[in-house]
Amino acid sequence: MDERRPWTPEDILELRSMAQKYPTTQISAELKRGHSATVMKAHLLRISLRLKPKRGSRPADVSLTPGPGRDGSADLDLDKESLG
Repeated sequence: MDERRPWTPEDILELRSMAQKYPTTQISAELKRGHSATVMKAHLLRISLRLKPKRGSRPADVSLTPGPGRDGSADLDLDKESLG
């Protein structure tokens, strides 16, 4: 069984500096800790691990109503003759 390692002040600084910039799996690998341990420590310290969107990126489509083609009702009927 693995022995538990206490969190050092340096570990916590590294966690804080990487939070919201890198995925949790990358943070836990850098800290040489398990995913669950990293998530739990961040939670106890009230550090959000949710990634911030990159600057200039478009927001995700949050439309709740299906538009044309989303439910399959407006699919185009294409065959080889109409393409050529």
